[in-house]
Amino acid sequence: MAPPSPASPIVNRLGPLLAALLLALFWGQAVSASRHWSQTSDELPHLTAGYVYDRFGDYRMHFENGNLPQRVQGLAPLALGARFPMDEARWRVSDYWQLGWDFLYGRDNPTDRMLLGARALNALFGVGLGAFIFVVARRWHGDAGGLVALGFYVFYPDFLAHSALATSDVAGALGLTLATWCFWQHLARRDFRSGAVAGLCSGLALVAKFNGLLIAPVYALLVAIDSALCADRGRRLARFGRNLGLVAAQAAAALLVVWAFYSFRYAARAPDLPPVDRFAWSWDQMIQLAGAKGSVLVFAADWHLLPQAWLYGLANVLAGEAARPSFFAGEYSLHGWWQFFPTLFLVKAPVGMLAALLLALAAGWFRLRAAARGAARAAFLRSAPLVVLAVVVALSALTSHLNIGHRHILALYPPLFIALGGLAAIGRRWQHATLALLLASAVESAAARPDYLAFFNVAAGGPDRAYRLVVDSSLDWGQALPALHTWLDRHRQGDEPVYLSYFGSAWPPHYGVNPTHFLPGVNIAVPPFHPYAYEPGLYCLSATSLAEVYSDYRGPWRAAWERAWRDPATPPGERELLRFSRLCKYLQGRQPDGNAGHAILIFRLDAAAIQAALDGPVKGW
Repeated sequence: MAPPSPASPIVNRLGPLLAALLLALFWGQAVSASRHWSQTSDELPHLTAGYVYDRFGDYRMHFENGNLPQRVQGLAPLALGARFPMDEARWRVSDYWQLGWDFLYGRDNPTDRMLLGARALNALFGVGLGAFIFVVARRWHGDAGGLVALGFYVFYPDFLAHSALATSDVAGALGLTLATWCFWQHLARRDFRSGAVAGLCSGLALVAKFNGLLIAPVYALLVAIDSALCADRGRRLARFGRNLGLVAAQAAAALLVVWAFYSFRYAARAPDLPPVDRFAWSWDQMIQLAGAKGSVLVFAADWHLLPQAWLYGLANVLAGEAARPSFFAGEYSLHGWWQFFPTLFLVKAPVGMLAALLLALAAGWFRLRAAARGAARAAFLRSAPLVVLAVVVALSALTSHLNIGHRHILALYPPLFIALGGLAAIGRRWQHATLALLLASAVESAAARPDYLAFFNVAAGGPDRAYRLVVDSSLDWGQALPALHTWLDRHRQGDEPVYLSYFGSAWPPHYGVNPTHFLPGVNIAVPPFHPYAYEPGLYCLSATSLAEVYSDYRGPWRAAWERAWRDPATPPGERELLRFSRLCKYLQGRQPDGNAGHAILIFRLDAAAIQAALDGPVKGW
């Protein structure tokens, strides 16, 4: 154990109470900030599926994300008596995007209250993760250490952002962290009670988010470590065998939990609802994209080893990881970059926290060198589960093809926050430095409020130019419509035309944004194309639209595209997409005249600028 923290008696006495206050502050910060955000892209299917799971016991919708968080979020519209569209044609093809849009915007449901309630419930996962960080850090580093660890967590912008979104990322981080910790405790205690708790947490990790499958390599490494550290070398192999038995028991318990969340029924369809003619995603296509892993899923489906919806969800995730359009620092790729997540790690954390991590790393190194062999071994045994978790998540991120959002590595951070708690026990002078860094993190986080999702630290230049580095859910997830409404109220000149390309699934008029024309964008609610001219006015483009991540014309402009743009015989719909791509490439080389929440870029264009965009040289990024 770490030596007692030399904190003040008040801290040592009131540690749990102060932690409770910090957790309440975290929940309040997150939920109150979310009132300034529009519905983000993935919240529509999450809320839709969660409501359907809870009310109908049907699992055909949005099975690619966690059943557990969606069920929790679905309680909000259920409690508010929301009405759901029973459009049989869409039910039969699990068209949850259109059903969800109708659910939120076409039924006179209390959309804002439904969304805020779901976000408030989801923020409880963030509170749970913070409580875990405090408990473990307090056990290792004392009350002051627990509060330091929790303090850095409470003011981390991305956890404030994603805790207050009706999505599965924070629930996934909590599930993976708890499962890892409880399994290591079970390896140490080897009794029924710890095994039951670990089995429950293993199952919850698998229904929180599909990154819960990382428990497989995590458990394998922990079993190997536990076996290798057996004092009697002759019994290591036997201990390894018994550990494999414990893993098998964990797998059985986890499968039981998964089946329970799907009503112990293989079929995704509830018996009294319309049949499923096809799911939103083709099974055969997903299996083909999943590669060798797909054959395992086919075997599991043929033998009904796991619920149909869970298997379809996993197939969808694996297919998406095989190839996904992404943008990074002006480049495009279907397979990602190893530098993507390390860069986000450096630019999405407050500078004070990054400095504290360097300080903790140096302090830990010197303490380890000075420790006796027995003390070093004890420290390793204590920290093994969280070190293994961090290593597995980091390696998974480095090899991932899914480079769209910092949220995918949130499970990396709980071990780091707990390590920061050790700064409370390295001497009073360093404690003062730690408190200064914690205060700096809090100030930088507070300055970003309410735009936590778009946070980029001051060393990276802040969020205003972040759109040139990354987009999608790292910056622009459709959350900035209220900010755009406010900007237009303040800066629009009379009846100045407004053109909007919105990346998201929300309905802009619901948030007071009524553009003169909708430009092409990734939005299910965009009306059908009708010919219109580009006139002088305000051109408002989501950062993801400006980067053309999901456009067929992303990247350097080609001669074939120019010919198609110039050819009057090109179909009007295709010609509109080419015109918009030309506009984007022009705007990529121009500074915005404003921004909404750092996620929607606003350009005031005159006739000369429009002429240059449509007829001048094409540059782009």
